[in-house]
Amino acid sequence: MAEKLLSVLIVDDEPLARARLKALCERTALFETIELADGGHQALEKIRQSKPDILLLDVDMPDLSGIKVAKYCSGLVRIPEIIFTTAHSKYAVQAFRLDATDYLLKPVKEVLLREAIARASFNIARDDTDHDSSVSQRLWVQDGAGALQLMVADIEWIEAERDYMRLYLSGRSYLVHQSMGSLENQLPGNLFVRVHRSAIVRRDCIAEVRRKGRKRFIILHDGSQLPIGPRYADRVTGTDQAGSLGVSETVTE
Repeated sequence: MAEKLLSVLIVDDEPLARARLKALCERTALFETIELADGGHQALEKIRQSKPDILLLDVDMPDLSGIKVAKYCSGLVRIPEIIFTTAHSKYAVQAFRLDATDYLLKPVKEVLLREAIARASFNIARDDTDHDSSVSQRLWVQDGAGALQLMVADIEWIEAERDYMRLYLSGRSYLVHQSMGSLENQLPGNLFVRVHRSAIVRRDCIAEVRRKGRKRFIILHDGSQLPIGPRYADRVTGTDQAGSLGVSETVTE
């Protein structure tokens, strides 16, 4: 699937909250454009102008509440994915009635924000393919004597094990009997990148790219290290090519 970098609009009347969310968004390496709005009215203006893919939306703002901004968005032809960020849990029911992607309480934890952005990114990829049947939202995996469905957006990385693929999620892993190529074709390209013939990684799980001599490898946020195959290096470390992450390298000798 073709790479699509996303745009996000951060809406919050608190400067420190805006700055922190901006820093966290920059660390995901998923966004081409990050815009800021200091209130609901400015948010509406920027939504009309730039049509962001994702809104990180505070609820309790003095000029216009985030709930009212979300209601305005519900009438748009292209509705952004909305992730509410607020200090108050009392608005959660209203938020989910507006089909919010997620509802995060302040101070927003980085891991929860990454998960919410991953879900929003997957929803956008799914919509952009016009519900192409080759792109999966869920995968069936064996779990003991039964089977369960995993949300694709919750998968952190995938590793080949002989005739099986091991899917790693937070604190869990599952095996599926499928080829790496077949699995790669089912995953949204703006969310995952193949780094090796035997490994696929969710882009926002990559913390760092390192190089030692001629060898390159990635460090994930959980500390895992994975080699980068020579034929896949441009996808991970390139700065001008489609599909790259634009991640800077650290040289270690």
